[in-house]
Amino acid sequence: MLRAMLRDLAAHKGRLAMMLAAIVLGVGFMVATWVIADSTARSAAGAPARTDVDVAVQAREPDARFTADDRNRLAALPGVERASGVYAAHAALVAADGKLAGVWPDRAGTNWDPSQRFTVTSGRGPERADEVALGAAEADAAGLRVGDSARVILGDGASRRFTVVGLFTYRGLGAEPAPSLAFVDAPALFGNAFDRVELVAATGTGQAALADAAAAAIGGDRGDAERGRAVRTGAELADERDDLAADNARSVREVMLAFAAVALLAGMFVIANTFTMLVTQRTRQYALLRAVGASRRQVRRAVLAEAGVIGTVGSAIGAAVGVGLGMLAMAAFGSETATVVYSVSPVGVGAGFTAGVVVTLVSAWGSARRGAAVPPVAALRSDATIPRRALRVRLVVGLALFAAGVALVAAHSGTRLDETDRVLSVLGALVAWVGLLVLAPLMAAAVLRPLSRVVTRGPALRLAVRNAVRDPRRTAATASSLVVGLALVTAFAVVGTGFGAVAGDAIRGLVPASTTVVEPALDGARLSADVPATVAATPGVTASLAVPRGWADWDHGGISVSAVDPAALAATLHLPIERGSSDLGQGVVLLRWYADQFHVEPGDRVTLRFSDTESREVTVAGVYSGWEAQPGLFIDRALVPEKYRGDVEAVYATGSRAALEEAFRDRPDILVSDRDEVVSRLVRGFELVLSVIYALFGAALVIAVFGVVNTLALSVLERTREIGVLRAVGAGQAFVRRAVRLESIVITGYGGLLGVLVGLALGGVLQHVMLARELWLIDVPVPLVLVSLVGMVLVGVVAAVWPARRAARSDILAAVAAE
Repeated sequence: MLRAMLRDLAAHKGRLAMMLAAIVLGVGFMVATWVIADSTARSAAGAPARTDVDVAVQAREPDARFTADDRNRLAALPGVERASGVYAAHAALVAADGKLAGVWPDRAGTNWDPSQRFTVTSGRGPERADEVALGAAEADAAGLRVGDSARVILGDGASRRFTVVGLFTYRGLGAEPAPSLAFVDAPALFGNAFDRVELVAATGTGQAALADAAAAAIGGDRGDAERGRAVRTGAELADERDDLAADNARSVREVMLAFAAVALLAGMFVIANTFTMLVTQRTRQYALLRAVGASRRQVRRAVLAEAGVIGTVGSAIGAAVGVGLGMLAMAAFGSETATVVYSVSPVGVGAGFTAGVVVTLVSAWGSARRGAAVPPVAALRSDATIPRRALRVRLVVGLALFAAGVALVAAHSGTRLDETDRVLSVLGALVAWVGLLVLAPLMAAAVLRPLSRVVTRGPALRLAVRNAVRDPRRTAATASSLVVGLALVTAFAVVGTGFGAVAGDAIRGLVPASTTVVEPALDGARLSADVPATVAATPGVTASLAVPRGWADWDHGGISVSAVDPAALAATLHLPIERGSSDLGQGVVLLRWYADQFHVEPGDRVTLRFSDTESREVTVAGVYSGWEAQPGLFIDRALVPEKYRGDVEAVYATGSRAALEEAFRDRPDILVSDRDEVVSRLVRGFELVLSVIYALFGAALVIAVFGVVNTLALSVLERTREIGVLRAVGAGQAFVRRAVRLESIVITGYGGLLGVLVGLALGGVLQHVMLARELWLIDVPVPLVLVSLVGMVLVGVVAAVWPARRAARSDILAAVAAE
């Protein structure tokens, strides 16, 4: 019996190819994700490591940096053979085209030394004060070569030109960001404060003993010391580097596996639908097997064995494809100056292979049970109907799940959400979505059956609609794979549109139209120390506010703190207060997100901890509306330590914007904007992230297209005699092709419309949870919706090409004689 089914499977290579394609894409995506994540981790961990540092004494805060006396004191410790100071200072590299090179300038500058930090790839190290060595990758991005003149903007705003004499690759310590500019005369450029001091132990001195001595010398302990300094051995720093690489790889894997899971979910619908149709077409074959003595268990096992073979073959091919795609991705995005280590983890390949087989078996389980449960006599009928009891069960279960999900979302529809509210709201949305998937056949019948009565023009269209209605379970399963991918794309588009609205409203609510914003040209960078003073001294500027950003601990974990001048705050910004007062003389002003998350109200007392030895209890004066990227709280700068007054991320000024633009005309590292330009850049950056998400969800839509092709092909096979009769009574090949094509458009159009509607609802919940926005305020991404619906029609046309040709070319006499 099993051999007969396998021979039948091999005889229908088209439907086998469609199922294999769905499995291969899902498994390949999953394995490729694993290969990329593991290879990235191995490449980072396998990069050349430094062996010339036994102990590193590091400054965690700017005011904890080391002087020459500190270095000399550490150098004088017993067992120290050599001590050297390392700078990590602000240095902005200007590209050959006059624009800022894409390197964060905050810690890009360092001092050249003969240690293992630098590996020269071209030229030599700097030897004179007017020379610089550049990171090879950064020099290539900036269009600079050895011998060129490079413009560098230093931390005090001074612009200097240096001759590029060499290119290098960098070996970091632990989680150290790699600098991109190295100078020989660093003290003259950066001052006399070192970021860390590296110690080399004399022969016979252990790393641990030297680290303990160094910790005692700086007045702290091993690890993070009270003065913001840390003492680590070389071995500890090597482990830190490897741990960081592993954490980054794990983060990439977790994010990418979510997209792989969506692709596999879409594949489940394709596989389940195919097996449902195969079981329906084989009813007579199963009946004969049952009649000659086969038991239900044997039939069920045969169907599952067939699924196992398909799953095994598809998963094996998918694993091989995934390994190849992962390696191609690493090769495409790898750097010429860095060694790429390819890693094919048996765990990753095994996980992808197992997932593919399990998904196939689970998808086929329901069909195997239905095929085994039909009595032999009843199975001799060639028509297939959905049992009424199955429809009733679907109706009850689907409605229960949908109602429970909607109720859960409605119960947490307020805007003052804590973490539990957010989790339950998303859970409710997912439960409601599962309910809709359970109800899919009933919904397909409810929507398409009335449509079949309304459609009166065009016999091909009437036939197409009625064929789609004939088996609503099949139509729903085919459309569901489209719904999964399209709903997720639409949901994230809603989130993106909502993000633009929320971020725009928040910035416009905080920044008056008359205020000019001075900020770094690179997102995430910090302004050089001279910028606030330059803004304040610019003629025509009536008031200016430097907004730094630091992190402190408070009663509920960590919070971002902006220490500002209260008078300058009132003159330049307008805090949109929801509750309480904006007067920093009465206490701190807290972002609503934190207030709602932890149920903090104006008048409450909270404790801010700036270090292990320094804290302050403050009163919450007010709560202001905004979004999560804005400062967690504003506080009077007189109440915080000195280190919280630097690290400025933006300066807000009133007065002449033209004067500010002139003041920073030769500073490509500085942007002078109004609030609308700030919003526009923010939204563009988020749209770039969304475009990547759309591309990843596209894998599910590709699988869904294979599902449509597979369904139509099997449907044509199922209706061989019907098509033959149509041809016999005068229907031409064009009519048959048009009918199949219109049926495909009906199915994809229904799936596209349902996917958009589900996506809009899901997106409303996600933006409610992520942005604390009212649940019913859904910004419909109209362009994407229109493109999606038109795209579904095109998908329907393309998917029907092969099945329609096959149907139109069927032999009339053979088709009429077919059983």
